[in-house]
Amino acid sequence: MKQICSTLALAGGLITSTIAHAQFASSVTAYAEGNGVDAGYNDPLTALGAPSIQTIDPNPIYGGTFPVDPLDAPYLSDQITGVGTGGSLTLQFNTPILNNPNNPFGVDFIIFGHAGFNITNGDYNGGGITDGSLYTGGTSDVQVSVSADGTMFYTLNPALTPQVDELFPTDGSGNPFLPVNPALTAADFAGQDLAGIRALYNDSAGGAGFSLAWAIDSNGQSVYLSSVDYVRLDVLDDGTPAYIDAISVVPEPATWTLAITGAGLFLLRRRA
Repeated sequence: MKQICSTLALAGGLITSTIAHAQFASSVTAYAEGNGVDAGYNDPLTALGAPSIQTIDPNPIYGGTFPVDPLDAPYLSDQITGVGTGGSLTLQFNTPILNNPNNPFGVDFIIFGHAGFNITNGDYNGGGITDGSLYTGGTSDVQVSVSADGTMFYTLNPALTPQVDELFPTDGSGNPFLPVNPALTAADFAGQDLAGIRALYNDSAGGAGFSLAWAIDSNGQSVYLSSVDYVRLDVLDDGTPAYIDAISVVPEPATWTLAITGAGLFLLRRRA
């Protein structure tokens, strides 16, 4: 009986882990670095897969292993991909991103950057308090576009899209398929410690949420897309690069339980 249970648990773990892996970008179809990217941050493959859950810094003086949380953002060149002014990054997904208004907050996919909340009380040993402001090298003007075939792209209405690589800083212990309430602002996090931030995240891993319902054509008219397989990020002309950690696909409600279980097992395996 114990062996049967172990076998079933292993099978379930393989299925849910496979689902978890499939919910992230699987390949890079195009990358142009652009201007202003820090040296060494030009490997687009670092934008594939899940968002970072820990930072392993080899610096002999200041290095070590640190969990990624909203106060300690990913910052190494093997964690984030830089896209500078005039640059572009296009990622493909094995799991289609579905247009589903029934998803939490209507969000269909989530982009993770490298922003983090500033600590204002000087306690960097786990007792930090933020004022809600962010430290980041890339709160840039990013145009987000989507495509079903990799050729015809539609921009998501910039009047509706959140800022890429800003709110909400990544929490490696959270669920990368669950969006944060987009109604929250930086002011809501003022005076919060890590526990307070996580309470506002409500088990999410953070990131900026996007909806396919925001797609528009070249004339600014709304376009209905049932699903897409590509996301393209173009950094426009504000002179500040963006740094991308990952993009996750929000599961359709029918697969939420399985996907969430898969996320938990996937994160446990990565920690191991």
